[in-house]
Amino acid sequence: MSDPVVAATRQPRMRFTRREFWRGAWSAWVIFLMFLTGALVTTGIIQSGYPWGSALSSVLLYLVYGIPFGGAVSLLVMLAGSPLAWGLGRLLAPTDHVAAHLLAFAGLGATIGAAVSATGIIGQPPATYVAVVVAACALSVTGGWYWTFWRSRREEWPPRPTA
Repeated sequence: MSDPVVAATRQPRMRFTRREFWRGAWSAWVIFLMFLTGALVTTGIIQSGYPWGSALSSVLLYLVYGIPFGGAVSLLVMLAGSPLAWGLGRLLAPTDHVAAHLLAFAGLGATIGAAVSATGIIGQPPATYVAVVVAACALSVTGGWYWTFWRSRREEWPPRPTA
């Protein structure tokens, strides 16, 4: 039988520190930049040809303008969305189910992606473009959470030495 005083003072297993939180936020931003780079390269290749020129010039044009603009906007969105992620993480701290955390943070990322698309800051994109933005945001936020979870578990529980 467990001691109720010890059980009441025990920290939640999925509790995170500020350091872990910011590691997840920055990881999500870097993952999003990788998605952004891939999307810009793909778009540059697809839209190359007359009158824009070769695929290389189109890709370079998209990267030169897209990375600074997209990076700045996504950085601002990451900073503005961080309180939501912090609150969601605190809300889910008592839950040990990794799948619940992954789904919740994927939902947060998708919501942020849809909100950014709805603001018009990226213009009036077609529905497929909005779907790509929403998916990239969902995967980025989920990836940032998972990267932090994985790193925290490695720091907390190092592998046992082999004899």
